[in-house]
Amino acid sequence: MKGPWVWIGASALVAVLAVSLGFVLMAAGRSEPLQGMQVDDLPMLGRGDAPHEIVLVTDYGCPACKRFHAEMLPRLMARFVDNGGAKIRVLAFPIREGSTELAHAVTCLQQRPGSDTRALYDRVYGQDLTGIAGMELAQRLAPTEGLDAAELNACMQRPDIARRVEQQRYRAIVHGISSVPTVVIDRVALSEPWTFAHYEAAMNAAATEAR
Repeated sequence: MKGPWVWIGASALVAVLAVSLGFVLMAAGRSEPLQGMQVDDLPMLGRGDAPHEIVLVTDYGCPACKRFHAEMLPRLMARFVDNGGAKIRVLAFPIREGSTELAHAVTCLQQRPGSDTRALYDRVYGQDLTGIAGMELAQRLAPTEGLDAAELNACMQRPDIARRVEQQRYRAIVHGISSVPTVVIDRVALSEPWTFAHYEAAMNAAATEAR
């Protein structure tokens, strides 16, 4: 009988091949159009029936993403999400060294019944988790979620969690995304995610085109 490390190793190999293929496609100028990006399986902030959809591509270990969460996300929530005008989908794209296991931990916590996505992000971005992995990372995150650290650490090692994270990373790559934070509004990438006026303009443009 094959041991668990054989399956984990095979899963990791598949993930590496998938990501490598994504980089090959980008190098060949064959990135897929954003209109075809799958987002329905991603964590969501807001109401599912909101007319506009914002996809936030983020790395949970990225300082710029931490700044975006602190400065821009509250403004987006207050202006567009809380009133039902837009929903936010979050695509994990761990591209910094050491960010992959953090993405595994967040994915595990997001899958728990009743998980509060916004509160989880506040706790993750509210800490300095750079260079922390394994049981130490689980011990930092598990208690805030009412979870045993050993249980979270075991979840972080699961092949299905690794596949979910790698699928999101691959999805970003094949759709031509190469940096974080990247914001996509109604399947159009925002050229400058730090200028708040651009969000209103992008959603107005999408609404006009839809008429």
